[in-house]
Amino acid sequence: MTLDYKKFVGPEWRKRLNWDRLPEDIQAVIGEYGIEMFGSGRYRVANIDEIKYDGRLIVLDDGTRWEVDSTDASTCEYWSEFSMVVIIDDEMYQIEDAEKVSVQEEI
Repeated sequence: MTLDYKKFVGPEWRKRLNWDRLPEDIQAVIGEYGIEMFGSGRYRVANIDEIKYDGRLIVLDDGTRWEVDSTDASTCEYWSEFSMVVIIDDEMYQIEDAEKVSVQEEI
């Protein structure tokens, strides 16, 4: 089944792109790109469930695990469990203390 990207492209963009004249493979590429761009820069808000390994790993209450850049581990080592954080791209911000560290989601 092919995904109908038309529902993701608003009427103004369909007109500007001449959408109905585009081949389906081009519509798919544009649609996939749009979905990828929509997903990038998204943020996640959660509470810290656990801080492990001297601040090098943070486990959130949603079950996700975040590896902290080694140069930032000392910053979050003393953050409190249950503190609220927001992750934007590859940075985790601890709301209460307005501190941030570089992170990558553990796979």
